[in-house]
Amino acid sequence: MIQAFVGAGGKTSLIKKYTRAYRAKGKKVFVTTSTHMFIEKDTLLTDDANEIIRTLEEKGYAMAGIPEGQKIKALSRETYLQVCEKADVVLIEADGSKHKPIKFPNEKEPVIYENVEEILVVCGLHALGKKAKDAAHRLELVKACLGIGDDTVIEANHIQKLVRKGYMEPLKEKYPEKTIKIKPNHDNSLYQKAVAVLLEADMDVSLIREEWFSTQPNLVICGGGHVSCELVKMASCLDFRIKVLDDREEFANRERFPLADEVICDTFDHLENYLEPNGYYCVVTRGHKDDFLCVKTILQHPYQYLGMIGSRAKVEQTFANLRQDGIAEEKIRTIFAPIGLPIKAVTPGEIAVSILAQIIQEKNGKQISSISRELLEVKEEGTLCIIIEKTGSSPRGVGSMMFVGENQIIDSIGGGAVEFGVIEEAKKHPQAMIKEYHLNNEDGGKLGMICGGSNKVLFLPISFKKDV
Repeated sequence: MIQAFVGAGGKTSLIKKYTRAYRAKGKKVFVTTSTHMFIEKDTLLTDDANEIIRTLEEKGYAMAGIPEGQKIKALSRETYLQVCEKADVVLIEADGSKHKPIKFPNEKEPVIYENVEEILVVCGLHALGKKAKDAAHRLELVKACLGIGDDTVIEANHIQKLVRKGYMEPLKEKYPEKTIKIKPNHDNSLYQKAVAVLLEADMDVSLIREEWFSTQPNLVICGGGHVSCELVKMASCLDFRIKVLDDREEFANRERFPLADEVICDTFDHLENYLEPNGYYCVVTRGHKDDFLCVKTILQHPYQYLGMIGSRAKVEQTFANLRQDGIAEEKIRTIFAPIGLPIKAVTPGEIAVSILAQIIQEKNGKQISSISRELLEVKEEGTLCIIIEKTGSSPRGVGSMMFVGENQIIDSIGGGAVEFGVIEEAKKHPQAMIKEYHLNNEDGGKLGMICGGSNKVLFLPISFKKDV
């Protein structure tokens, strides 16, 4: 087997993984490069075929190339072919990337030898969330391919387009007889593993959304009064991650808020230091001045929910002040004020109920599912089942997911006969695919559920194996 590794994001580390896997099977492995490769500890700095073959026979492994500074360059063609005849497996680094996780090749890249049987296109998923200028090799080519700027944050669809346009399509056209596969690397989180499966299966990565893979929302409570105490008690039962901020030590302490994840004693003009990405914010401070300061700060950052306590007169005055400070009307109208659903709440506990009910209504109305911490941290081999499309009255929303492992099932996509069918499918056919389940008419009758809806479920086999 002769394999060439191209792309970016850990070709050398992947070659090491393949080497370990092949060596464990008793294979003689020869590692080299068709371009340049950093010198490793046991690298043979020679173009002498006999020396390389002798090492290969004695140790079962040899990495070799002609020295050039801190790297090796390609062996002579004669030496390369002689060693290939004696090796069971040949692994070739055929592309350069300057330690960047993504790239777009120039017209001379990659360098593929005629006897290569399989080309592995590597991409580093640790590029996700980074700016293009920090993540990309051949930055100008990357920007031209994607139509983005230096500061554009890299998303999964960017990586997929680079792999398809930069490598898969031109390589398939140039080498139609060779096997070409995508090999994502650095897939450490569950979201990254799901993206990796979609990339390898050449399925659209936009089938899933990163926010589906976040645990319950971050709830930030500005103010440590009586309403805040009740909010923390109730929100903790709903698996929110809770942060409380107040500028008074007697109101911002662990004894007062034992169920909060963080209790911060600091002035509200430092609130920016404690904001959470797309957090849920309850502004319930002791006075108009602090309420205004908190709301103005939050409005200038991404958020999912912003509610402010107070009478209608106080709310209108705060809105007027925000307009005077140049805050756009469309932003102001996203504030829930007075905070909470209108249920005629009076006591702090009742007010807390109205606030959390409103937050739940907003959160679930956006069809952004929340994943349990148990599922997010799963380490078992199995299949991740995700609802990617729904119609009618099916019980769970888009983004709901369930993990089907050999020894356990984590979370739910709605229960009943449909969930049972999904579990059976995941166990019988652990492969990347989409299957639709109808909950009406003839199909619904077979499932024993006629509730007038349907679900499309995405099946993603998830692996945690360290080697290939």
